[in-house]
Amino acid sequence: MSPAASTEANIAVVSRFVDEVVNGGNLDAIDELWAGDMVWRGGSLGEYHGIDAYKSFMAANAAGAFTGMRLDVLQVVAQGDTAVLLFTNSGTHTGDFMGTAPTGKHARWLGVGVYRIKNHKIAEATFAEDILGLLLQLGLTTLPSAG
Repeated sequence: MSPAASTEANIAVVSRFVDEVVNGGNLDAIDELWAGDMVWRGGSLGEYHGIDAYKSFMAANAAGAFTGMRLDVLQVVAQGDTAVLLFTNSGTHTGDFMGTAPTGKHARWLGVGVYRIKNHKIAEATFAEDILGLLLQLGLTTLPSAG
């Protein structure tokens, strides 16, 4: 496979993950799309090793916490075994999230995900998301007043 074809194939794996798992709610597709020894790093959202731990996290904090959860890809940059997504997440806070009770508020926040693909599966992903912006929109924290 040429480098360009390999890069396109890697983008397709990540796109399928976004479409089927994040936006489609099909957590079973994680088994097909992620390597068994996968690692997911999400900063303040934690780090998960292995498919079972990651699926539990996704069920509790993504699908379970936000109704209508949607990830919209704004930009994709890929080279070799790496694909980087700039995205927004959005949803209505209707379940427990990071130990907080549901607020019923809708939120939209920015994020970046760096995926490493190995043998046509996601082996590793590292995320940076605007969790402070999310918590502010949900009314779960405030910024200190100026002056």
